[in-house]
Amino acid sequence: MSAASKKPRHIALDILCRVERGAYLDRLLDAQREHIRDPDGDLLQHLVRGTLTYRARLDYILTPYLKKPLSRQHAKLRNLLRLGAYQLQYLDRVPPYAVVSEAVILARHILGEPVAKLVNAVLRGVSENRKPVVFPDFDRDPLEYLAITTSHPRWLVTRWIKRYGIDETRALCEFDNVQPALTIRPNALRTTSDVLCEQLAVEGIEAEFVAPDLLAVSHVGRLFQSRAYCDGLFSVQGAGAAMVVPLLDPQPGEAVLDLCSAPGGKATAMAERMKNRGFILATDLYSRRLEILKQNTHRLGVTCVYPLAADARYLAVSRLFDRVLVDAPCSSLGILNHHPDLRWRKSDIHGLVRLQRTLLDSAANYVCPGGVLVYSTCTLEPEENERVVEGFLSDHPGFRITHPYLQLLPHQTDNDGVFAARLKRE
Repeated sequence: MSAASKKPRHIALDILCRVERGAYLDRLLDAQREHIRDPDGDLLQHLVRGTLTYRARLDYILTPYLKKPLSRQHAKLRNLLRLGAYQLQYLDRVPPYAVVSEAVILARHILGEPVAKLVNAVLRGVSENRKPVVFPDFDRDPLEYLAITTSHPRWLVTRWIKRYGIDETRALCEFDNVQPALTIRPNALRTTSDVLCEQLAVEGIEAEFVAPDLLAVSHVGRLFQSRAYCDGLFSVQGAGAAMVVPLLDPQPGEAVLDLCSAPGGKATAMAERMKNRGFILATDLYSRRLEILKQNTHRLGVTCVYPLAADARYLAVSRLFDRVLVDAPCSSLGILNHHPDLRWRKSDIHGLVRLQRTLLDSAANYVCPGGVLVYSTCTLEPEENERVVEGFLSDHPGFRITHPYLQLLPHQTDNDGVFAARLKRE
């Protein structure tokens, strides 16, 4: 069955199973853009993101109806039950009997009649609340309560409680579960925020200002088929990430090195800030991701970005740069509301720290005297943020901090979780 002929729930089930096997949600959804149109596209987004966001809570609700734990069930059955339970708990446009019926038909088609009967029994039980849910007591066991009700892994809740306390952790976990609006950055080479907003309105796309140079689009719809998109009038960029390039502050005519650059959101923002004058070397380890960067620069009319497939840890470049950005790979624990699948990946934080420090050490070799080095992540974890910078400064006395850390906690700032440090070479 082709992707175009499948219904959103069938595609959602495929995506959920692939995410469990290690695929990234965003890439899977992007691959469906050309095959599934609104309103089915919107439904697919809601189903997958919602099911992943509330996975632990859904598992807790489903468990009393099963003889074997969900972890021991067939992956397709496990995710089909989660998908049905999510619709019954959180979506009210489709009647419960229709949700159950569609799940049973899908189960019969892919898993056979006996499994379809099990799906029918479990989801009917959930829809009729035959086994009322009793969540852990918050006062007696706040960790277990937050892990289940806000659907976060226990290891992460444990970390955050130790650092922020119970109330702050609860607020942070709840913030992670609110789907954010998509934010876009007008292309300063071709338009302004006001003109872009008017252009989108003409095409039936509502946008509102969330910052002088950022617009929020709450209903994506046909945004990526719009004339404004095809004409390169904007890029997608999170509000937190948009603060990093101003901290680097590249100027027209300068030479800039952007490590770990793909898919190029910050590189194109630099080019716009530099008025397309200067030289931006954009490196990334993966050639496939650099192809996305090339497509973006072409669409946006950016001509001063030069992609280079290379391992930034062992970069063989024989020149120095006025400004260097290390937008390091990280655990991404500051943007879980954008990427609900990431909460279910156990991050190797210690391994990431080693990589981050190696990247920063490498970057230092390419900063000219008086030049600027910015290190940034989208995580909240101190090991990946200030401790990496402190360790770097201890070993590189020729660099100093010239600006307070940019450090955003999502629930406190209503923004993405972002960290950035601005260093200067003497």
